Amino acid sequence: MSINANHFSMKRGLTATLIITALMLSSCKYLNFIKDDEKVAQLNGKALYQSDIKALIPPGTNESDSISMLKQYVTSWAVKNLLAKKAEKELSADEKDVRQEIEEYRNSLLVFRFEQKYVEERLDTNITDDECLKYYQNNISNFSRNSSVVKARVIKISKNSPNNQLIKKLYDSPYTEDIEELQRVSYNSADRYNNFNNEWTDISNVARELPIDVESCERAAWSKSCIETSDSLFNYYVYFAQKIAPDAPAPFEYHKPKIKEIILSKRKQALLTQLEQDLVKEAIENKDLKTNFKFSGK
Repeated sequence: MSINANHFSMKRGLTATLIITALMLSSCKYLNFIKDDEKVAQLNGKALYQSDIKALIPPGTNESDSISMLKQYVTSWAVKNLLAKKAEKELSADEKDVRQEIEEYRNSLLVFRFEQKYVEERLDTNITDDECLKYYQNNISNFSRNSSVVKARVIKISKNSPNNQLIKKLYDSPYTEDIEELQRVSYNSADRYNNFNNEWTDISNVARELPIDVESCERAAWSKSCIETSDSLFNYYVYFAQKIAPDAPAPFEYHKPKIKEIILSKRKQALLTQLEQDLVKEAIENKDLKTNFKFSGK
């Protein structure tokens, strides 16, 4: 199949012609061009080659989608180059002078990469439970919440499953043997079983498993210990083993992953702050940094 020449024009009098070469689709699976690396499009002395775009079209893409993706990419390429040419024409010499911005951007990238390497080589990632607990106790007022935290299990199972009644019988049982049987049956026949690793979780994570919103899930959780709901294809069973209201402190275990992230972040920042102080101090001592005021470097 071939694509005829396409003409792209820009407003305000800027017009360019894109020449699209003939192409073929083999069994509608791969986009194959007639000649090796021939130009797909050209514009104002610039060319777009087959090798530039062939990898952008995944194997198995049908004919219509392949052509649509090709047109979209060529159009985007053309517009970008046309805008650049228009900018070259319309902007003044001062406006086109981007050397400072390029240098600042380059420096920012280099600093970012250096800081990453510096931190990775020096960061102590070992965080004890005692450290986390101490941080939690000293900052407990910072861990307020707008929703409940729960320990729960959710089972999603097809309405046509022969194990629906057995799941319904077992899902809210507190007994270990029943829970083990529930897990076995769920793994074999349910579409999804999630007990959130038996850890505390925000109730919004439970709601995401269900065809109801968070507010409805909150109301149901506090009116009873379980939820039974459904949609057109599935039944959903939820059991809340434990619940903590939004206005009550959540257990330390719930906040521990976040606390570890905070401690790591503080350690990273401390490393970078110390690096900056050391660099300034060294520059002053070596007389590389000179000022007309007293500068301690701290």
